[in-house]
Amino acid sequence: MISSAVLTKILQQLGQEGGEVEVLKGATSSLVFRVGEGILRVHTNQDWLHEEPDLVLHEVFALQAAGDLAPDVLDYQTDVRDEVPPWLYMTRSPGEIRLDQVDEQYVDRLAQMLAAIHALPIPESRYVYQPYATERHVPTWTQHPERWRQLLAVEPDESQTIRFIHRDFHPVNVLYEMNGTCHTIDWINACVGPIEVDLAHCRLNLALLESIEMADHFLKSYLKQTKRSYDHAWDIRAVFDFGPETIDVYPGWKAYGRQNLSQDNVRERLEKFVLKVYENNESGY
Repeated sequence: MISSAVLTKILQQLGQEGGEVEVLKGATSSLVFRVGEGILRVHTNQDWLHEEPDLVLHEVFALQAAGDLAPDVLDYQTDVRDEVPPWLYMTRSPGEIRLDQVDEQYVDRLAQMLAAIHALPIPESRYVYQPYATERHVPTWTQHPERWRQLLAVEPDESQTIRFIHRDFHPVNVLYEMNGTCHTIDWINACVGPIEVDLAHCRLNLALLESIEMADHFLKSYLKQTKRSYDHAWDIRAVFDFGPETIDVYPGWKAYGRQNLSQDNVRERLEKFVLKVYENNESGY
């Protein structure tokens, strides 16, 4: 957290001192507030800032590159000044995060939103895709170590579709309006890279949150809309990017009502996801 004094300094810079401020739930790597009619992100994660000192500029780039599909940048501070950490203030997108009914209609909308992101112009950028995981290990909790072991060296063929990608596209980063309109948020990891990265990341989130069936429906819906193909080796890269040894319930799922999940549930669903990729390694889904 940050002190009330530090938050007050930011609000003063924004001309929002004395206005309504609400801490938004579900954020895991930064502090996010609703301030007036906008959204304020404050960076207090020192490890992340050390790894990527220009986090704010990265998000500014991403929001501008996404255009009408993302919030507008209103103001920002890129470094620590007078004990105030880096922050960004942006417009607030309408809608709510909905995890109460993750069905086929829901994932169809997810697929439509992701297809729209991948149709955006490719910006000139120094922010390019890199895998998160640099090493792969068989998790100690697995019931099928040999099958995991056979997937350690599985890598996808080089992508033929390099686009502007969100890099963290999943249900907690999409807002739904009552009329069915969707808005994507949390663009801070966006970069230029393979579209399969977004597909695999969202598929794995859906498999862990809901079911493999919903993950498969999402992929089929996206491929039908875009007339593209998909190499399931990207699923394996996503699995290891998630860190299978320590994987647990994503805090955002519980924050938005999915209280029925446990680490055992998540591990079991991850195992099923991996086994399906293993079983279909030759023939595909």
